[in-house]
Amino acid sequence: MAAGFSEYDPGDRVYPGRLLHTGSQDTNSSFDEQDLSFTESPGGLDCDGINVPHLERILLGHRRAVSTATFSPDGQKVLTASYDRTARLYNMETGQCEWTFVGHRGAVLCVIGSPDMSKVATSSADRSVRIFDSASGSWVATLEGHRDHAYTVAWSQDGQKVLTASGDRTAALWDAQTGSCDRKFTGHIQAVYMAAFSPDGKQVLTASHDKTARLFNIETAECIQVFRGHTDKVYMAGFSRDGRQVLTASGDGSARLWDASTGNCEVTFGKHGDHVYTAVFSPDGSKVLTSCADSYARLFNAKTGDCELELEGHNMSVHSACFSPDGQLVLTASDDRTARLFSASSGSCLQLFEGHGDHLYMARFSPDGLRVLTASDDCTAKLFRIEELQKGES
Repeated sequence: MAAGFSEYDPGDRVYPGRLLHTGSQDTNSSFDEQDLSFTESPGGLDCDGINVPHLERILLGHRRAVSTATFSPDGQKVLTASYDRTARLYNMETGQCEWTFVGHRGAVLCVIGSPDMSKVATSSADRSVRIFDSASGSWVATLEGHRDHAYTVAWSQDGQKVLTASGDRTAALWDAQTGSCDRKFTGHIQAVYMAAFSPDGKQVLTASHDKTARLFNIETAECIQVFRGHTDKVYMAGFSRDGRQVLTASGDGSARLWDASTGNCEVTFGKHGDHVYTAVFSPDGSKVLTSCADSYARLFNAKTGDCELELEGHNMSVHSACFSPDGQLVLTASDDRTARLFSASSGSCLQLFEGHGDHLYMARFSPDGLRVLTASDDCTAKLFRIEELQKGES
């Protein structure tokens, strides 16, 4: 590995997907056009024609693992990213692929639409970020400058800037129109796994393999806080809704809640038996939800750190967990090839989403909370419906 690159175990899990070898360096223009074509699957049936409960659509077309999938802000579109070096835009209602975004020379690790959905940003193992026009599918800009994998990309609230996190130990802020790098956020000594804007857009939060999270001033790029205390890599970090607290998830088997202004650890969420991959606040901020390699998701009291519920049923690592928009439900995704829907009040499993042929990287709710989107190693993303009767039992 060249000087300046981060060092990491290629088998490590990084939210939202695994760190994988980038594979062939052939350009996407060398792909066979037939291999990139979309094949529709009827709702409710898997690829073998077998009926799958709650299944609405299978989003086909990718040739390798789907690393992540997300809804557009209005819930009308679905974006997917894949290790086949492409991203795709689908119509949620029909399942039809509207655009395939090509040009990356390595796995696409993250994809996200701008707040108004006029643009799509992708980040890749080829060290670059690309911006595309969502209406025409055309390339707009390429953001180059990272010296290792570009793991994640996020849009500013006004859609003018994008924020990236890289294995080269930095995060960077870019002009989405020109592709120029406005500033870099430095200080980490190992790979930066993710970067996020603060709610007011004035700060940048990063999570790193070096066991720390850092807070930066977005205008000066000055590091104003270092959150130290974890004894293993920090997979992710996020802000509370008011921006006053920071929540981290770590490979040391814990999540932690920090005061953003002082850097002090206020609460440690323990009771985990393995790596904690994700940690998120409930919509009202009263609970913290974690996903863990020990096959459990857990709900904690955000003030006391007490574990109130263990959400069980998976038999392999749980790689993501999230709340429904109303906070009443919890959705998990696991290496056991399933996603599960739980009541956030009782911990009971309300629905099981099956049908994938390999590990799930993530699962998330649609903006209206009525559907579930999953992404899997089996080269597909899937849309499931949440049954109203069972949802009402929460």
